[in-house]
Amino acid sequence: MFSIRISILLLTCLQVPVYAAVTLSEKVQHNFGIHSESAVAVQSARQWQASAQVLDASSLVSLLSDLKVAQAVANASGRELQRLEALHKENNNVSLKTVEAARAQAISDSAHIQVLQAQLLSGWGGGVSKMSVQLREQLIQDILTGQQVLVRADLLSQTSPVISFSLVRLKLLTDDRVINAKVLGSLPQTQSQSLGKSYLLVVATNHQSELLPGQLLTAELQDAAHPVQGVQIPKSAVVRWQGQYWAYLEQELGHYQRVSISVTQWLEQSVIVSKGIKAGDKVVVSGAGLILGAELSPPETEEEKED
Repeated sequence: MFSIRISILLLTCLQVPVYAAVTLSEKVQHNFGIHSESAVAVQSARQWQASAQVLDASSLVSLLSDLKVAQAVANASGRELQRLEALHKENNNVSLKTVEAARAQAISDSAHIQVLQAQLLSGWGGGVSKMSVQLREQLIQDILTGQQVLVRADLLSQTSPVISFSLVRLKLLTDDRVINAKVLGSLPQTQSQSLGKSYLLVVATNHQSELLPGQLLTAELQDAAHPVQGVQIPKSAVVRWQGQYWAYLEQELGHYQRVSISVTQWLEQSVIVSKGIKAGDKVVVSGAGLILGAELSPPETEEEKED
């Protein structure tokens, strides 16, 4: 058995968790592969992880087409109403009944537009419903010609932050390809869908990134307007125990102190810590789990020490 001395620092007066200082011999450090690095202060764009799925945009194209037709019909009935009102005012053989019928038709056509706009807002969110006519036309053409596809991204976090996305990256589940996307706006929330907010994304396609309706992806949405600050350490430095995140600091050669940490941001290979570690602290980045195991192992018997 390895010779390990563990000293416990009891902070009972503050009623905080026990923090253990572990001393390992040089031989044990070598066998465990213990390695420490200095924590680095960083400021990074906040990142939100999301599940994503390519949407069938045919219903949106149909709705926008219906809205375009309804707008044309409403414009025509509005002009006809103006013409008949003018003729009636000039006593040019147009009855009041005819004018009233034209007015009712114009009101009906206008109400139809409002119904379609409400369907657009409730189904596709404000990002699409507030688009200009020109942008809607361009979106329809790009979808019909296969130049763009729509993707729904559902945040995995239940929080409702103020988000201003500066970059969205989609990753295919079948390979490591990463595709950039653009946020059109937030999507209406339903109980049967994600726990977090949902967003409508648009992706420019090419022969290397063909996306089909129903295809599943992962999404990373970056918010540079609300950055996170802290120190950055590798994921390998983080250990989980009793429902908390911990890391080991190297106080001096062979002497390690476990500290509770608050992880603000999980990145692909590292994490950003806001509490528990400061810039310049030497953090165990390799072998932290083995140190925890050594710390929690029962004390050696006299026979084991002799062995």
